[in-house]
Amino acid sequence: MAIAHFSVSIVSRGDGRSAVLSAAYRHCARMDYEREARTIDYSRKQGLVHEEFLLPADAPEWARKLIADRSTAGAAEAFWNKVEAFEKRVDAQLAKDLTIALPLELSVEQNIALVRDFVERDILSNGMVADWVYHDNPGNPHIHLMTTLRPLTEDGFGAKKVAVIGDDAQPLRNKAGKIVYELWAGDTQDFNAFRDAWFVRQNHHLALNGVNLRIDGRSYEKQGIELVPTIHVGVGAKAIQRKATAEGWKPSLERLDLHEARKAENLRRIQARPEIVLDLVTREKSVFDERDVAKVLHRYVDDSAVFQQLLARIIQSPDVLRLQRDTIAFATVERLPARYTTRELIRLEAEMARRAVWLAGRESHGVPEKLLEATFARHARLSEEQRTAIEHVAGSARIAAVVGRAGAGKTTMMKAAREAWELAGYRVVGAALAGKAAEGLEKEAGIVSRTLASWELRWKQGRDTLDAKTVFVMDEAGMVASKQMAGFVEAVVRAGAKLVLVGDPEQLQPIEAGAAFRAIADRIGYAELETIYRQREEWMRKASLDLARGHVDQALAAYRSQSRVLGSELKAQAVENLIADWNRDYDPAKTTLILAHLRRDVRMLNIMAREKLVERGILSEGHGFRTADGIRHFDAGDQIVFLKNEGSLGVKNGMIGRVVEAAPNRLAVMVGEGNRRRQVTVEQRFYNNLDHGYATTIHKSQGATVDRVKVLASLSLDRHLTYVAMTRHREDLQLYYGRRSFAFNGGLTKILSRRNAKETTLDYERGTLYRQALSFAENRGLRIVHVARTMLRDRLDLTLRQRSRLADLTVRIRAAGERLGLLKPAMQAKKEARP
Repeated sequence: MAIAHFSVSIVSRGDGRSAVLSAAYRHCARMDYEREARTIDYSRKQGLVHEEFLLPADAPEWARKLIADRSTAGAAEAFWNKVEAFEKRVDAQLAKDLTIALPLELSVEQNIALVRDFVERDILSNGMVADWVYHDNPGNPHIHLMTTLRPLTEDGFGAKKVAVIGDDAQPLRNKAGKIVYELWAGDTQDFNAFRDAWFVRQNHHLALNGVNLRIDGRSYEKQGIELVPTIHVGVGAKAIQRKATAEGWKPSLERLDLHEARKAENLRRIQARPEIVLDLVTREKSVFDERDVAKVLHRYVDDSAVFQQLLARIIQSPDVLRLQRDTIAFATVERLPARYTTRELIRLEAEMARRAVWLAGRESHGVPEKLLEATFARHARLSEEQRTAIEHVAGSARIAAVVGRAGAGKTTMMKAAREAWELAGYRVVGAALAGKAAEGLEKEAGIVSRTLASWELRWKQGRDTLDAKTVFVMDEAGMVASKQMAGFVEAVVRAGAKLVLVGDPEQLQPIEAGAAFRAIADRIGYAELETIYRQREEWMRKASLDLARGHVDQALAAYRSQSRVLGSELKAQAVENLIADWNRDYDPAKTTLILAHLRRDVRMLNIMAREKLVERGILSEGHGFRTADGIRHFDAGDQIVFLKNEGSLGVKNGMIGRVVEAAPNRLAVMVGEGNRRRQVTVEQRFYNNLDHGYATTIHKSQGATVDRVKVLASLSLDRHLTYVAMTRHREDLQLYYGRRSFAFNGGLTKILSRRNAKETTLDYERGTLYRQALSFAENRGLRIVHVARTMLRDRLDLTLRQRSRLADLTVRIRAAGERLGLLKPAMQAKKEARP
């Protein structure tokens, strides 16, 4: 993981800086600095990967004309020269400069998508210009983002400071009677807001791309981690450091010295209390192995001997409990490393499970049979399976779980269950991890809902507390981590309320440690909605159920037998075949989606699909619309996708619509289906988060239902993404892939079957080591002899592993020496050694 570095500085003449010089350096370009009538040339500089210069949606005409028909670097040159000409003071502040480290776990394309998302949501939406470049020096991918300190006006630039307006629409005044001003678009006072927004987007994109990491933007102090933040060294300082190392001299740079001092301080703290590393590891995983600890430790320790010593101390810490020894999977002859947890986590998850089982044994919230029958009479279309699920959750137990597969009618079931509870006199409230899911639960099932974080905040403030007449419904429970789930279970226990968990453990996994929904459902039992209503044909419904159960091989076999899995030698050929088939099957009366995992694939597929419709005369070139991602052309008949929630329009992120009328920067769009169809008017100056919607990402499609789907498979897929992608259709699905790339990586079935599910300590409860670990964790008076015995056994295991590795390394070195002729073959050396 790249260091979570985020810094903001001001480009100021008082510090000897220039906006044009800074832009030239970042864009690796040659620029004319008009204020000083000189040319700055950084065109030989290396490391530039990507660059963009973007104006806010409501930018004035002069700004658009200024950058029109220019390259990205040319647009930056023209704009920052305009800023330099406007600012007259010798110590003028010219721009805000953000330097942000990018995660190594994401590809270049994924990082570009991440930055675009951040820029769109938190820079352009605030009326600021975004001039950003992506540099990728070895091991140090990062962006530089320059933005304005003044608002853009019709005449040029506005004031940096604006008066604070009170409730009476008049400027606020301080005690001295002077008007109170605030900086437009913020200054360093907005650092925390910018940084937190970045970490939110970064965590979102890590999760979208299947990376089980989470970056916490809070300081180590606020997280309770006893480390000091390190200093971002920067490209120039690193280059000097490498040169000094190669030439054998020690560089003297304040930034390098401070960075090394803080690293040394962190090493000292870790050596004094190695358990600090455990705090970092267990924020992401309930169960970990030696490699997980080593990854975190490697950030702070360079010396190999110290590294090995600390690694051993951490693994042998009394706070670490082993759940599984090193084993060999005989089916694959693969070594499975020992698995560990901590006392705190094993206690937390065990207590959560116990409380859930206790709630399952309390009978106090049952709905009378007469009221259930009245509910079923009003919902005659409920299936037998849905009725059984309603009877389960409306039972007297104070906790219930429903595992609902994609397309199995969870929302319909919960709507009827809500009516039954309300008839019985209960207050029904709902929650979900994401705002979109909470909004969906409220809109579709009629359950007043908020995000989990919102509920936690309200309870902390003493508002909207639960009571014995409350039913608390948690949707998408499979995405909730153990620590957060434990808190809600505890809240329900204390309040005397009822908890209903609804989710699908096979969809997106929790970012933080644990898979609490699966662990609880396994212990208290659950109702299962397995009958898939989305697909029209029986074999497709069976395949969807196989995907839900993780039997990807069986689902692929079913689609392959129906000639729906179409392989080409290369991915490019697969794309061409997909577009050709889509063009042949295109029917405006049917809803159709092309799905891909990677944003770059989605963009390419959208362009190719629309070109086919223009060629056939179904669409014209249309009218320009400046979206958040650049100019797009739309015509009546175009399919579009909304990319951001907007309450005033009633649209949500991922919603598909069809254009019925197009004009420059204005669209009339039909959204919804059946009797819910309605028309919305989209004006670019108010909403520009949309794009062509012939193709979209798999994540955007979650929750969508269309007639026909075509999926482009990529090596980044796993079983959870495959499940979502292959269960969106009613009538037909076709899967396209490049055989060569998949063959190099084990084949289509292997890639699409990969499991990225989180573990909990409860997954090991049948093992002897788990019972011993739990006993140790709960026994605060644990005798020293037990700890010493455990440490001795672990030290012996570690010693044996190290000896084995050393012996293996010796054999390899010997073999390499023999091949190079540096050593005599072992048998020959043995004969010559005889007397």
